[in-house]
Amino acid sequence: MRVYKKDGLIAKGKTIGMHRMAGGRHEVIHRHEFIELVYIADGKAVESIDGKEYKVERGDMLFIDLGSTHNFTTHEGFTHVEIFFSPALLEGGAVTPQNALSLLSLSLFKEMRGEEGGGKVTFTGEDLREVEFILAAMQREYESERSDASSLMESYLNILLTKMRRKSEEASGDKDVWERLKAYIDAHFEEELSLSTLAGKSFYNPSYFSRTFKKKFGASPTEYIRARRMEHAKLLLVTEDSSVEDILHRVGFSDRSAFYHAFSAATGMTPAEYRAKHIKK
Repeated sequence: MRVYKKDGLIAKGKTIGMHRMAGGRHEVIHRHEFIELVYIADGKAVESIDGKEYKVERGDMLFIDLGSTHNFTTHEGFTHVEIFFSPALLEGGAVTPQNALSLLSLSLFKEMRGEEGGGKVTFTGEDLREVEFILAAMQREYESERSDASSLMESYLNILLTKMRRKSEEASGDKDVWERLKAYIDAHFEEELSLSTLAGKSFYNPSYFSRTFKKKFGASPTEYIRARRMEHAKLLLVTEDSSVEDILHRVGFSDRSAFYHAFSAATGMTPAEYRAKHIKK
């Protein structure tokens, strides 16, 4: 599979790359080492992202996450604009915390919003005209030799992400992405959900992500995930005959000693002691 490197598409000295392409073509399946926004400027096409196909037309903008596999099948008269940028751009503060939250809802669309609509938002009316004006302005800056072009392009990107967030919220009917994130953790706590993984999905640095999560829910992400795992482990211990070894793997632990330490800290007992006490009751 072809892999596009950011150095091949983002010019040296710039933080964002972009180009406008016209004409029909069948693109090979590929992935890239950067985030990509794709705006459909004219015509219709079928876009495949991670094996799922979406019909797209003018006004649609796609968020294609780092590492996703995708390709276009297009026809004559089709024109689209591609914007490339590295996650490091966001970590550097080019995008506000509010818009990083927007990216969380877009980058986790498969897990948190289901497959319907994918990472796609659709602009119409005045929004469509504004987005196309912004894209044209970004293209002019990208092609210019001005020293402050990248800075201005980052500002335009910020506006685009804000508009994407608003459309995403309208489509989902739920404006609290943090609550959706919590629900996602509740459904997947037995999987690999490290702080760095969750923070990376939202493009926050881990410490800021942890502080914000704790302020909202009263526990850090790590504490919350551990508590959910312990609650489920306690339930399994008293309702099933499964071995402790089986249970610790089912609640997301791979290390026996780490599980015993966490369980003892949460209950003051070993798993065997907890099972004996509560089954006896």
